[in-house]
Amino acid sequence: MRDRFTLDQQQNILFINFAGLRIESREQVDAMAQYVREAYETQGRRVYAVVNYEGTEIAPEIVDYYGERIKDFSDRYGIATARYSSSGFTRSVLRYLGAASDLQSNVFATRGEAIRAIQEIETRRRAESSQAVRRLLNPRRSVLGRLLIGWLVALLVLATVCFVTLQSAPDSQSARAILLITVSAALLLIATSFVTSAVLFFRVIKPLRRMEGIARQLVTGGYVEPVTAGGPDEVGSLARALNETAEQLRRDLERLSGLYHISLMMGTGTEVSRACELLTRKIARLLGAEMCLILLCDERKQRLSAQLPGYGVSDDQAQLLRSRLDECGIVASVLKTGEPYLTNDAAAEMPGVREMLAVPLQAGELTLGSLAVMNKAGGFLEEDKQLVMIFASQAAHLLANAQLLEKERLMTQQLIASERLAAVGELVAGVAHEVRNPLFGIMTTLGALSRKLDDREAVRPFLDVVNMEVGHLNYLMEQLLEHSRPITFDATASDIREVIREAIAEFRPQAEAGGVTLSCDCPEQVPALRFDRRKMHGVFVNLLDNALRHTKANGQIWIVLSMRSDNSNGDGQSQLRIEVSDTGSGIVPENVSRVFEPFFTTRTDGTGLGLAITRKTIHDHGGTIAVRSETGKGTSFMIRLPLQAQSP
Repeated sequence: MRDRFTLDQQQNILFINFAGLRIESREQVDAMAQYVREAYETQGRRVYAVVNYEGTEIAPEIVDYYGERIKDFSDRYGIATARYSSSGFTRSVLRYLGAASDLQSNVFATRGEAIRAIQEIETRRRAESSQAVRRLLNPRRSVLGRLLIGWLVALLVLATVCFVTLQSAPDSQSARAILLITVSAALLLIATSFVTSAVLFFRVIKPLRRMEGIARQLVTGGYVEPVTAGGPDEVGSLARALNETAEQLRRDLERLSGLYHISLMMGTGTEVSRACELLTRKIARLLGAEMCLILLCDERKQRLSAQLPGYGVSDDQAQLLRSRLDECGIVASVLKTGEPYLTNDAAAEMPGVREMLAVPLQAGELTLGSLAVMNKAGGFLEEDKQLVMIFASQAAHLLANAQLLEKERLMTQQLIASERLAAVGELVAGVAHEVRNPLFGIMTTLGALSRKLDDREAVRPFLDVVNMEVGHLNYLMEQLLEHSRPITFDATASDIREVIREAIAEFRPQAEAGGVTLSCDCPEQVPALRFDRRKMHGVFVNLLDNALRHTKANGQIWIVLSMRSDNSNGDGQSQLRIEVSDTGSGIVPENVSRVFEPFFTTRTDGTGLGLAITRKTIHDHGGTIAVRSETGKGTSFMIRLPLQAQSP
């Protein structure tokens, strides 16, 4: 990566070659930012960057992070970027972000055009500097020029008075005294002129010129470097006021950019977890807060659950904010009352939190949850509350859209998978029946052969291998038939918690030996369901076995049961939700959509039918199963079963 960055110290240009590069991780972006920072520190002044984006690709989940780093360098170091590309990559990305001020004029066809544009800028800047010196001494355009003319006139008047006085002097001694006084007065006048000119230039004119530049940059939206005139006089007061105005304008622009960003995200199909991550980071940075978290209700509004990842929030801190709606917590009260809550003294209520601002997430008549922003230096102000309310309104609509799109997607995939499984099932059933008959014949013949052979010990190892492989084939055929045969329930009304506890008991010794914590969180009361205990036991055995295979020591596996009401079909049907989660290695993104496919497996000793049979069993019971996974962080399987009695 470092080879793509070349600093020309003479031209003060950092050449960056991203041609054909795919940017797909934050680590890549951080490495790029480090190289740019090194170039700035090497030059010790503003640096131009010329970037080749020909054929560059960027992963959608990195777009926001990449744009924020570009904007951070522009704001912090004043780095100006000239881009050349024919792909339109930069223009589309930065328009989406609303982050670049020089967007419309800095995309060039070739590297040479970009360099010439920078050279023209530098030439104009040098010309403006020389013109500024001439203007400084021009009495018609500069106060300093008028002052110098005034001092020059005073010196001429003094010289004239001296000449006239010398002509009328009575003697040479008087003339010498007059000349001495005149020279002293002239020297004092010259010294005074230099001092006053210097004071005027450094304390008034130079700050005013810089303030003029800031004013022009504010108009054009360019990079603004604060004025450092900090004296208590009128000029210092004006400089501070202008700095405050520039900072306020920058914040306003960032807020507008944030709202624009959210509005663009609404039609992109962003997932809920991704939307929460983007929203919390943007809101926290706009307010200068240390932490931001979104908490969403479950569909029966029994509890608020923190959506991770949040901004600057650990799992332990998120746990402090999770609550049931009948509790008296801050976020729960915000949700119930629909009113924002602001406190700059929250330490007594919540460890690690000093200041807290919480607002409801409302999309029309629908209340989705609460947005909490925490720990801001100097405390939260009333204007912060108004700003977060505006963002929360937009964020609520975005999250509502994301939830609807996800549900339309936990349904389209199920429909496609059901159709695919139906077709595969018919084929598999026929093949399995045809294969099992010759397998049975082979096993019978092998048994008879082993009894007939005189030298059994010599051939027994070979027979054992053949028997083992035939047994494996027979097991595979049984799984195929299990996956493809029509629904046959041996259903009884039972407590599903007993089945889950039995499965956990089977795997607990293996989990303890591997240093993995295995736990279950079940409500005190769960309605009895009609289900096939053998098949449902197989579901949890398969899920726990997969979880243990991919979870290392000090990891966790847990099963959580909850009841909820799902109105997506308009029938208000109650459901039992069962979530089997782990902190294991996770599933790579390209495999998440394939885990339920028959014969798909990443294990060398697997048949690829375990999860396919698991899903068929859940579907046969009238339920659904979905998977959510993040590489390196873990996997969750979400099962939903209707609480009404299933028909066998």
